[in-house]
Formats: sequence, structure tokens, C-alpha cells
Amino acid sequence: MTFFFGQFPTVYAQFKSDSVTVKGRIKNLTIQLYRQSPNVTVSRNNILQANREMARPAPLEPDGSFQVTLPLVYPYEELYFNFGQISTAFLGSAGTIEIALDADSLFLSEAPFRFSGTNAQVNNQLTRYKAFEFKNKPKVDNRQLAKRVEGRSADDSRKILTNEFITTYEKYRQTNEVLPLLDQYIRSGIKYEVSTYLYDRALAEQDTRLETGLPSGVSLRPADDLFLTVQRTTAMERFAAYANSRIADQAGRGVPVGTFATLVDRYIRDLSATERTRVDELKAGKTAVSRDMPMLQRILQRHQDTLAKLLVYETEMSQYRKIVDTTGLDYLKAHFLASILPNIELKNQQLLYQHIMPQATDPRYRLSLEELYRLEVKDSATVREVAEKFTNQVDEPVEVLSGVTLMRSSRYGKDLLEQLQKQALGRLVYVLAWSTEVEPSRQEALAARAIQDQLGSRDVLFAYVCSSENSMEIWREWVAKNKPKGLHVFVDEDQLGNLIATLRAEYIPAAGLLGRDGKVLKRDAPLPSKPDEVLKLIREKL
Repeated sequence: MTFFFGQFPTVYAQFKSDSVTVKGRIKNLTIQLYRQSPNVTVSRNNILQANREMARPAPLEPDGSFQVTLPLVYPYEELYFNFGQISTAFLGSAGTIEIALDADSLFLSEAPFRFSGTNAQVNNQLTRYKAFEFKNKPKVDNRQLAKRVEGRSADDSRKILTNEFITTYEKYRQTNEVLPLLDQYIRSGIKYEVSTYLYDRALAEQDTRLETGLPSGVSLRPADDLFLTVQRTTAMERFAAYANSRIADQAGRGVPVGTFATLVDRYIRDLSATERTRVDELKAGKTAVSRDMPMLQRILQRHQDTLAKLLVYETEMSQYRKIVDTTGLDYLKAHFLASILPNIELKNQQLLYQHIMPQATDPRYRLSLEELYRLEVKDSATVREVAEKFTNQVDEPVEVLSGVTLMRSSRYGKDLLEQLQKQALGRLVYVLAWSTEVEPSRQEALAARAIQDQLGSRDVLFAYVCSSENSMEIWREWVAKNKPKGLHVFVDEDQLGNLIATLRAEYIPAAGLLGRDGKVLKRDAPLPSKPDEVLKLIREKL
């Protein structure tokens, strides 16, 4: 018997990660360059979140030197060095990597970076190869490529695609002897580039003839690959999307009653004696009967916050077990939590982490998941502090942290803008309409925080107007974790839609600029991801 629920909306790593220290010096660093970029940034990937770089800033010393240490989950990881508009990829592994560059030749040399230390020869050759690739890589004709693989099996398609994507590298090898480690690294990236193409095509066409990964395509995502690259994280993300498209719709699915009973036994404490006896019997494998269903439904109704997300997870995994191999299932378990961590409350983050982590068997997935989880919960004390100060006060602004004010608004359109202007106390108001559910929207809110650092709060109030489909609690926790200074206003979806229409924008994120008198100076204003345009607009109106 299956229990249906469609009608209802610790450190576990067994081994430690290695680390790499990246240090170096920018020679001839000018004051102007330092002011533009007082930090360098070194970043890496996490295999469970393809759309996110794990970045570590390193402040520049007066002599241009810098140093930063990053954890490594895989033996070799693709790292990225950024300084202003200059960037490069390089291969990291346990040890110390030194990077030297000269500010006088940053924009003159094709390969301004010089590496020493761990993987020095590989990274110096990689820098030269990247310059060659930039000049010689042909533009891919996607239409012609699609015709060439149309109707082909996964094996045939993989051969065609590999030959296409490896062309530039083979041309480089004709005149250069490539180091073995660099050869493995480049071929690994090409292999996953091919996988991404196949998963995208299979997803778009729902063409199972491509045999992309369920279960025979394990060769497209080998578990023993030593390299973590952006191509690999992207390919695994596409694998998850394709696998998700192959399982049935959520409606009408369920989990075995024994699974539900096990969840109740593990997480629910207020059962009556009768409920406890029956749950123990069901957990032990006793067959459920029709009269058990009302009891189980009552338990679910009482503890929906605890059980609902656990049931969603268990239901998805039960569907995946029918179509993926154990290697793929292990990834999908960890990916499930990684994909929803930014969109659930702290209490559910902790609950799902404790439930899912012991089920992930691949140690590198466990380390990757632990890294993401710790980033999400590291500010739990601040989250609780903010929750104590702001519950759900309507139209009453509350300063919860220094310079950070929260308010729940009941106003619409022009009335909402007047409310913002009143809080501005004679300042300009830069309004950002956003949502916690949309990743580009969250990124715009973070970018706005960086612009504030350049402007200060004397003349401009940044007002973040947000709606969340899930709960106000998620919005409040996001603000507590990221701490953008200004006024944060929570509204319902229809209020946010009304504001977007007032700003004459089509969708979120959207922005506008209000004058000191509350009148709209600029509708559909530049978004924070274009800081120069935002700064120019604001400074013109000051």
C-alpha cells in the first residue's frame, strides 16, 4: 500500500578535503588600479551547484602581494583568478601556487600570468594554450551540428561531438608538445562539454534513443574522473534536469507506507499510544490496511512543516531508483538538497541535511554538500536575532541590524512609493523589486549592496521590495545572512506585480529611482548588475 500526499503542498564527511594556497604579487601596482580593484579573487566550482562560483577574495597589500587558501574536494580543480577585468583559469591541487603579473603589461601581453609552485609547468602552458584557443577557436554552427547528430545513438553522437569540440586543441598539439597532466585536464573538459550537449538535446527532444544517462550513459559521467571543471559541474546539472524530466508528475505519486512510518518514527515525538503502536508495526513491515490511512493523514496534517519536504525527497528518490544507476542516484540525492538550500528556511535546511547526508555514499558529494550547507547556516545566530526583533509588523519599520531595516507593507503602487519616500527622510530612493525564488534576482540584490558601499547612505536610500512564494521567513533569513544596508520591504505577489507595473517593467528584477519629493525620476532604471549606469543615474540626480 502506498501513502499519497499530493494534496498537501552535523558533519558527515568521512575524510577531510585538501587545500591549496594561492599567492603572488602584482608588480607596478598603481594607486588608480588599486582603487578600482583593492582585492583579487580566486574561485572554484562546487559539483552540486553549477550556477555558483565559490569565491575567496584576497586583499592586496601595498606592494601588490596577496594570499588566499581554498579547500579542494577533488584531486585537481579548475580555479579562476580575477583582478579587475583580467582573469585566467588555472589548475589547482594540494600545495602552494604562486602567480606573478605586471600591471604595466596587463592589457598588452596575451599571457600576462607567470606561475610557479604546484603545477607550474602545466599552468604556464595552459596560459599559452588559452591565448591560442582565443585566437583560433572556430565558431560552432549549432544548426549544422544538430543535423549531424540527428537520429544518432549516444555513442555515435559522442564521437561526432568530440571530433568537433577537440579541433582547436588538436591544432595546438601539432606544433606543441603538451604535458600529460594538461592533456588529461583538457580532454576531461571536452568530454563533459559533449555530455552537456547530449543531455540538453535529449532534454529538449525527450529522445531516449540518445541513451544519455538512464542508466547506460554512466560513461558520460565517470565517477573516477580526477578533475573538477566548470564543464563537469554543468554536465551534472544537465543530467539532473534530464533525469527529472523522465520521472512522472508529482501528482498521484507517493511513498510506501513503511517509508512514511519510518519518517514518523524518526522525526515525530507527540504520537498517542495507539499511533505509536501502529507506526511501529508499519515500520516493521506489517501490511497497511485502509483504516490506517486516516491516522496517517492526521499525523501529516499535524506535522506538515516537518514531514512534507521529507516526503517530497523520498518520493523523488523512489522514482529515480527506477531509471538511474546507483552512481547517478547518489548524485541526485545530494543535488536535491543543494538545489533547494537557498529557498528553504533554516529549520528545514537543518532537517533535510540531517536526513539526506547519511544517504550520500560518494565522499566527494558529501564534502561538496557539507560546504554548501555550512555557507547557508553560518549566520544562524544572526538569523535568530533578526527573527526575535521582527515578526510580522505591518507598516512598522524595525531596524534589526545596524543600517538594516525590515518592514511588512500593506500598500500598493503609488501608495507604496509614498511609503518608501517617507522612510527616506529627504533622500533619493533607489527601488529594487526582487524575489527570493529567482537566482538572477538574488544576484541583483547582492550587486546593489556593492553599489551602496560606493555611495553611502547620506543621500540615497536603497529600498529592496521583495515577495516570496514560499514564506516571509525565507526573505527575513536572506536579509539576515547577506545584510544589505537599507530598507527591506516584504509584500504579497500582487503588490509586487503592481509595483513592477508602476515602474513600467515587464518582470523581476526591476528598478526605479524616486526623487526627494517621492516623484518617479526614472522608471525601468538600470539594474545593479550595471553599476556604472546606476552610479551615473544617481549622481546626476543628487
